[in-house]
Amino acid sequence: MSTHRYAVGLAAAAALGIAPLAACGAGDQGRAAATSPSLSLRTSPTTTARSLTTTSAAPSTTRTTATRSTVPRPTATAVKSTATATKAPVPAPKPPPATLCRVPAGVTAEQVVLVDSAGAGATVRACRRTAGAYRTELGPYDGHVGRNGVSAAKREGDLRTPAGVFPLRGGFGAYANPGLRLGSWLQVDAQDVWVDDSASSLYNTHQRTPVNGRWASAEKLLNQPAYNYAQVIGYNEARTPGRGSAIFLHVDKGAGTAGCVSLPTGPLLAVLRWERAGAVIAIR
Repeated sequence: MSTHRYAVGLAAAAALGIAPLAACGAGDQGRAAATSPSLSLRTSPTTTARSLTTTSAAPSTTRTTATRSTVPRPTATAVKSTATATKAPVPAPKPPPATLCRVPAGVTAEQVVLVDSAGAGATVRACRRTAGAYRTELGPYDGHVGRNGVSAAKREGDLRTPAGVFPLRGGFGAYANPGLRLGSWLQVDAQDVWVDDSASSLYNTHQRTPVNGRWASAEKLLNQPAYNYAQVIGYNEARTPGRGSAIFLHVDKGAGTAGCVSLPTGPLLAVLRWERAGAVIAIR
């Protein structure tokens, strides 16, 4: 091309307001030298990264800025999780397991009134056998045994409570049956006695006066408050002379007994009502 035709082409382009394109590889230096008005370039349909806008910053220079797609900033409400935090439900406290009873070896009864003595004092529990072990169902209660403690060699008049395992029998008292379902109940009067004369053929049995020479001594059963409510402990049922008699579970008077086991009225009645056929008492 001649010099003349090139000059004419430039003049025509200038008249139409079209800037000449920079050569490839000119980079920012080539774009900064352009003095034409702003030119917007669109990316091809396959270009998805971002769009470029070229703006003229001053008559002598143009600057290319990259604009990213506008993403709204999350508000404080949006940042906060809308999920409501739920706490795991707190389970109700379980009752503590029933206390195991150290019932003497060899006992197989379903119910055992367990008496642990300490001098004339005693701790009494009502225990039931479940799943091969004895567990406390009532108590422990504070009570008393004989003033001279407990003995496996009980003798008549020694003020000791016999040690061992014995059946529980029917009951008696100055008042009507409070709910004992084990054996019969006798509401006593002034004529009811328990024979404690080892020489008598009626030794260790309930009898009624008059005596008529049948015994030399006997304990009156109308004895309040101790015998307001009482239960017969099946001790010395063979009625061996001198081995002891009239052994009961009765109302506590706040001190050691003459050989019985005693509990305050409330605990005593609870135990009597709890018992069923076959219940035993273990004294140690």
